[in-house]
Amino acid sequence: MVVQYSVRCTASGNKPEPNHFGDVMSLRETSCMLPDVFKNPVQRIMLMANGNLQRVLSAYYNLPVSVEVVYNAPEPSDKPGMPVRYSRDINLVCNRRVVCSAQSTVELLTCKAVDLVVRQGVGIGQLFRYMNVLPMFRLLEAHLSDEDASFDRLYELRSEDVACVICERFPDGMLDPDFCSYPPGTLV
Repeated sequence: MVVQYSVRCTASGNKPEPNHFGDVMSLRETSCMLPDVFKNPVQRIMLMANGNLQRVLSAYYNLPVSVEVVYNAPEPSDKPGMPVRYSRDINLVCNRRVVCSAQSTVELLTCKAVDLVVRQGVGIGQLFRYMNVLPMFRLLEAHLSDEDASFDRLYELRSEDVACVICERFPDGMLDPDFCSYPPGTLV
């Protein structure tokens, strides 16, 4: 099932919330509503995580979650200059289990961002935090599998310096709190 979704977040007084970490920036109340097909509250939290999914997953499983970089390379370009575009493929891993896989396109829009990544070696996943920027978050799509309990989302994180389009896939069973309790292949 595909659900097209635009973020509908409001603050107190029904004024639109800015499209960035509304929960951090709101005055007193935030409301981010997903369609009713997303019945699991933990699933809704993961779909609306805005740059902090690794921390959310670690808290959910009460275990460390690490980033496994599968692929991270600049895309070839016939035009020198901006933007510099990277393709990235990562897994979020907890107790040797993949709890989320993500493919993204990251555009470095300014010389400052290029310098941080290319010359200073800052990881693309840490750019927003390193630059002390709250990116704008926009959930573009969310999908539920018709075959099992897997789901995915497509979203955008954007600032003056960096623009990311990210597709994350959550495997069947990952919503079970015991999904990461035992590494793959362990008999219990």
